[in-house]
Amino acid sequence: MKYIVSGEEMAQIDSYATKVIGLSQMALMERAALKTYEFIREKFPDKIKVLVAVCGGNNGGDGIALARMLGQAGDDVEVYYVDENGRTSEGFKRQYEIAKKLQVRFIDELVDAGYDLIVDAIFGVGLDRAVSGKQETTIRLLNDFKGYKLAIDIPSGVDAYTGFVRGVAFRADATITFGLMKLGLMRGVGPEYCGEVRVVGIGFPKQAVEHIAPSLFTYELKDLDHLLPTRRADTHKGSYGRVGVIGGSKNMAGAVLFSAEAAYRMGCGLVKVCTDEVNREIVQTRLPEALLETYDSEDRLSVEKSMWSMMKWADVLVVGPGLGKSEAAVLAVSHLLRYCEKTIILDADGLNILAEHKELLKEKKAEIIITPHLLEMSRVSELSTAEIKEHMKEIAQSFASMHKVIVVLKDARTIVSDGSPQSYLNYTGNNGMATGGTGDVLTGMIAGLIAQGVDGYDAAKLGVFLHGLAGERAAKEVGCYSMTAGNIVKCITKVLEGDDNDQ
Repeated sequence: MKYIVSGEEMAQIDSYATKVIGLSQMALMERAALKTYEFIREKFPDKIKVLVAVCGGNNGGDGIALARMLGQAGDDVEVYYVDENGRTSEGFKRQYEIAKKLQVRFIDELVDAGYDLIVDAIFGVGLDRAVSGKQETTIRLLNDFKGYKLAIDIPSGVDAYTGFVRGVAFRADATITFGLMKLGLMRGVGPEYCGEVRVVGIGFPKQAVEHIAPSLFTYELKDLDHLLPTRRADTHKGSYGRVGVIGGSKNMAGAVLFSAEAAYRMGCGLVKVCTDEVNREIVQTRLPEALLETYDSEDRLSVEKSMWSMMKWADVLVVGPGLGKSEAAVLAVSHLLRYCEKTIILDADGLNILAEHKELLKEKKAEIIITPHLLEMSRVSELSTAEIKEHMKEIAQSFASMHKVIVVLKDARTIVSDGSPQSYLNYTGNNGMATGGTGDVLTGMIAGLIAQGVDGYDAAKLGVFLHGLAGERAAKEVGCYSMTAGNIVKCITKVLEGDDNDQ
């Protein structure tokens, strides 16, 4: 597990490390500059011509220290100081004085002089306003310069929390960021501006990070060893739980199949699909491993009987894939939420029905996991998609806390919250997963984990992480343009086996 921080949280960690624990700000600057220097030497082993653009904050101090190190190593270095308001930090002042004594060259005018490397050290993670004036002009000029572009900590102009651009932003080929990953590098348009990201340690004590307790965390591959449910030798299919998948309507059989197969591939023992009678042949042909329960959608008693049967049989229920919004579908969702005491994962049409019958959340007896994308969340929460996208963590956390549910809010960077102060942010996956059926695969994966005894919140987090890994593996095999949900299902096996997980 690793934390992901906002600019404010990173500033608090820095402050605690220096003012409470007593670390030297200059020592942290020197380490930051040295780590950046080492990164540059990896990219450019030979001597190069470098431009470092700085402002008067600590980020600028990092940049001046870097310029000094490069100059001492024999590189041809120039520093452009964007002196907008005359305000400087103490760290910047000290680095500036050292640089002057060592004849680091400062320039007064920006000209594209054939630099091999342009380093952005103008703003750090504390930017809280739109970029304007001389700083805006400088960033626009730097973007037009040729040469490899490197941002220190975060590209200037990118909001460290939202990942949105504050007027204008530096477009980097790479970003070297210190201590912890910054949220703005992962969300919004941040990934388009940061390029390759390298997170490097510069000596922030573990106690400083734990004292601040950042509100977002994510998983790493090494976490899988203790997160995945164990499988013992002396077991049988009943040992790994039962997943019920309720969904599918006329001409909409595929969604339940994706969920059901994904649950099997996650390792659960048995899967039963409950669907409209019209889908019997398709389900039995496409997924013969699945058990089958069917109902007549025109017969209220038939629907209710099937729901009672599924509640009794399953350990966890997936409700909604391809279900539609017919009277039978509304009846099924209402019945399950009112009477089921097993965990329910509500997705797709299950969420659309919930959006029109919000009173059901007050009547629920089960642990509920909802897996909405932005538009579905908008329907359920009655907030705009723009507002949700900008405040995903807060909205997921608030909704989960208010309604006592687990929220899997899906986007390029999915948020998972149970309403507690810390939420999970997922970094795995790719844009090839923006295709029909991938959400159905995710619900099946989460259900498969719960069936094996994994706690609902833990299963939601782990399911999202593994789902993204399977998407990454599928992209390697077929590419992002050609990826389908079926490709992702097949790659679950390879991810669980640890096949080619080289992150």
